Amino acid sequence: MFKKNTLFICCIAEPWIKVMEELKPHGITPSYVVHWRDEKELYLNSTIDNCFFQSVEDAWSGKGFPDNNTPIPLDEEQLKSIAWYESQSLIMMGRLDPTEVRMTTSTRQYFFRDLVGYWLTVIQEKDIELVVSPSIPHRVFDYALYVACKIKSIDYLSFQLTPFGSNSLIIPSIEGMPEIHADYQGELEKPSEEVLNRVNQILADYKIAIPDYMKAHAKNNKSLLKPIKKIYNSLSRNLREGNIYKFKQPNTYWAKFGYMPFENKMGWLEYSIVKLCHALKVKQLEKAYSKIVSSHWDKSAPYIFVALHYQPEETSCPTGGSYADQLLIIQLLNEVLPLNINIIVKEHKSQFYRDQEGSAGRNKLFYNRMSAISQRIYFDSVDSDPFALIDDAIATVTVSGTIGWESAIRGTPTLNFGRAWYEGMPRVFRIRSKSDLVNTLPKLNDLKTKDLHNEILHFHKLLEDRFIKATHYKSFVGKNDVSIEDSIQTLKNAVLSHSKGKLTQ
Repeated sequence: MFKKNTLFICCIAEPWIKVMEELKPHGITPSYVVHWRDEKELYLNSTIDNCFFQSVEDAWSGKGFPDNNTPIPLDEEQLKSIAWYESQSLIMMGRLDPTEVRMTTSTRQYFFRDLVGYWLTVIQEKDIELVVSPSIPHRVFDYALYVACKIKSIDYLSFQLTPFGSNSLIIPSIEGMPEIHADYQGELEKPSEEVLNRVNQILADYKIAIPDYMKAHAKNNKSLLKPIKKIYNSLSRNLREGNIYKFKQPNTYWAKFGYMPFENKMGWLEYSIVKLCHALKVKQLEKAYSKIVSSHWDKSAPYIFVALHYQPEETSCPTGGSYADQLLIIQLLNEVLPLNINIIVKEHKSQFYRDQEGSAGRNKLFYNRMSAISQRIYFDSVDSDPFALIDDAIATVTVSGTIGWESAIRGTPTLNFGRAWYEGMPRVFRIRSKSDLVNTLPKLNDLKTKDLHNEILHFHKLLEDRFIKATHYKSFVGKNDVSIEDSIQTLKNAVLSHSKGKLTQ
């Protein structure tokens, strides 16, 4: 029987504790677990032994590693080999610094290199051979672990979420999706009723098709005072419930000014001030965008529709790679597109929700630079119907967003500048370079008029064959479309399949 010391990161207690317990007899041994602090007792009271436990909250700050664990220093060759990943991490750390003044570039660089060094030590001391994560690494601390695994050539198994309930796709690398080999010349099959109904929603009105997470974001976005009210409601609740550790300090990963994240944590007063500054900055950004929105643009003229991503989030960084800088996408389009084609840009509505982290993903310079690229760039209102923009466009451009999937289903080709779960679907093109863009443009007109609905359904059937249906991630809790017992067995079999080399690479 093979044996692999395994690190499980950001795994919710139910069902993952039971998954770990059932994997152990098969040689997948949990040696290190990063868990949410509220679930610490559940892990300590489990049968998982000889395992080190670290909280997600501590990992965010870069602390909580084993005693006497010092980071392994990186030499010049290693730094060269991970330079691209390091550049991604600096963008990612915007989540730690929503006001853009608390973590300098050098501080972010120090922090990332320390994290990589700490994880290299953990890998060495615990003899880690496999990492399992229920989500794509995007929180800086888990991304640093991913980079450490790249250095040591260790498998990092993660799950790509999809818009189909608790279904996800297991992937061995965040650099790309496993390829789906489809023969559209043979018999074309249909997916299950569940998947088919979701696809059919996309062919209807946008109000019917709007994703659940967008509805939740809109519901949470109330007033400018809500962030402050939320703070004091949280304080009162934790005091009543006796959660003293929460009462002493806010549960945030935001960095304190002048300190590395692990050196000091902000108190409630400073947190309240930063929260208010964040809300004010988002409001200013919303005003800045409204000023560049074009009240009238010629909708009869041909155009490419660019749907900006909400940032900071995994769907653009690290999923978009270098194109997490969405300005780069606009610049490339402007250079390559024929002069008679306009570029219509629509900001993501969630970017201006004060309950989100939008202030960490935009600044006024972003809008100023984008609007200065060319006079053929027009900005549409965040409240406009995206399906109307899709239907009249030559193509829809996104990093990896769901809107690209929606566009292809509705008949408009999609240009993805990042890795997307729907890669390989008819009408969808992955753009990695300028030459990719140049070579793809001549194909768009034919695809716009071609009926590919049955082929798209067949793709979904092949995709569904790879689904992992399990409540394995926080955002899946409450969907109630799969039992915990089934989730345990599905996750156990998925990890075993990968570890034994049966997963399609």
